[in-house]
Amino acid sequence: MHERSPGVLIRPARPRDATAFLEAYRQVAAERRFIQTEVVVRSARSYRRRFRSSYDGDGAHLLALEGDRLVGSLSIRRDDHPATRHVATLGMFVVVDRRGRGVGTALMREAMRWAGDHGVERVELTVYPHNDAAMALYRRFGFEQEGRLVRHAKKSYGYEDEILMAVWIGPPVDAGPGSASGGPPVETEERA
Repeated sequence: MHERSPGVLIRPARPRDATAFLEAYRQVAAERRFIQTEVVVRSARSYRRRFRSSYDGDGAHLLALEGDRLVGSLSIRRDDHPATRHVATLGMFVVVDRRGRGVGTALMREAMRWAGDHGVERVELTVYPHNDAAMALYRRFGFEQEGRLVRHAKKSYGYEDEILMAVWIGPPVDAGPGSASGGPPVETEERA
């Protein structure tokens, strides 16, 4: 389960990756534009603990490496609640000088593989409306915009909306009551 793109290795995070992960995460957070986090407060120790079980049926924390350099990260976790256990949420980042070079694509490919292998049927995420490159990446994987969370993130410079995107990767389903395309037929009266 080590995905390779030209020059990029995608693999689960390991405890010894914590320091390199924090360095890359802090760089992206300092940009204050593409991820919710602006200041990383967790310690390397907390990430070492988290990375002990970075790939299982509940989620995966994947890293993108070019040689010894960590250039991206993606975390995907399935929901805990029984009614939404088929849903997973993901978040990712790529360091600034490696964007647009296939790192995000490689991370997404492995995340979607994890989701399919572990019975996830729906994957969702949020993205800032100004992040055109990320939205284009997600669309290439079948994600569609489902809504806009107005003033959802309170950043140091003000509020940011977030775009909710999702993709259905489960089996085809007949829409049922309460779904956007299902429920009982609606009777209409035609007028002459």
